Amino acid sequence: MVGSRAVHGNGQRDLFAALGGRRDAARPPRLDFGRPSMPGTPAASPDVVALGDSAALAAATPPATLAAIYIDPPFGTGAVRRGRGAAHAYDDHHDAEGDPEAFVAWLTPWLVASHEALAPTGSLFVHLDWRAVHYVKVALDRVFGRACFAGELVWCYAVGGKSRRGFGRKHDTILWYGRTAGWAFYPDQVRVARRGGSHMRVVLDDDGRPVQEKTDRKTGRVYRYPVDAGKVPEDWWTDIETLNHSDKERTGWPSQKPERLLERVLGAVTVPGDRVADWFAGSGTTAAVAQRTGRGFVVGDRAPAAIATCVARLAAQGRALAAAGAPPPAIDLLGAGVPDVITTDLLSPPPTAP
Repeated sequence: MVGSRAVHGNGQRDLFAALGGRRDAARPPRLDFGRPSMPGTPAASPDVVALGDSAALAAATPPATLAAIYIDPPFGTGAVRRGRGAAHAYDDHHDAEGDPEAFVAWLTPWLVASHEALAPTGSLFVHLDWRAVHYVKVALDRVFGRACFAGELVWCYAVGGKSRRGFGRKHDTILWYGRTAGWAFYPDQVRVARRGGSHMRVVLDDDGRPVQEKTDRKTGRVYRYPVDAGKVPEDWWTDIETLNHSDKERTGWPSQKPERLLERVLGAVTVPGDRVADWFAGSGTTAAVAQRTGRGFVVGDRAPAAIATCVARLAAQGRALAAAGAPPPAIDLLGAGVPDVITTDLLSPPPTAP
């Protein structure tokens, strides 16, 4: 995904303030998928995609309203990250390796705003690599408190180059913090299949179903785990690979994360109807997963090409959901210049059935 830089003097902050109830600007463009309102119930709140200063977007989000926030900020590589096409690129200029303290200072406004925007049971996930993760961990301890550190998720993968001077760096780290120590967690929504070949033997229960069984040598207690029920994954994930160039969900945006990764992250801490956010939207993976799984979302990015990619992705998926009989909520498009970075046909409502 891509980093945001402050955008001033373009009306951006007034548009973002609309999230808090102010409607100083004209009504923003909207993607409408024809979702009907049930009689006697209020219409679903529109989702939000914003172009511009996402730190202002985060600060304008009403307090205690988000169930989860996932951010994938720049890693501070110092390079221009390029995807497919000249427009699919961004300058990862924040030098975390050379000056990690400066990186933390740059990122802190998003961390502080996220703390305020999360509900008491909400969670923040910060996706980083080796360059700055340890420095950001200390900053998050200060903002959220060490008691609210929920875990360190290690996402392992194999795709990419190898090193000739050491072990290949083949993992990212996702720092997970709760807004309070009472963060929500839904283990049954993220169960994975149990692996065979473990130290536990497989036997059949009274109904003929396979279970993994082990006996504690000290206590004699027998533990039995139904194979069909799966298990809650550990905090190191090797079963989700990075996207390759032939993956169907690939948009061409550099550093795009797989939807399966966000499905697990959001599934662990949210339920349908919750609202989530991503302040570094990039190609829109967080928004796409939220839209498909019935979560509301607020996402932003400073890069016009990122917003164009995100909106096109959401429009295509939203219309597919509408055609299948499950239209998602409308999407408000905020920020000066939004109409200039998306095509007119994306704003058109889906054709009505004859």
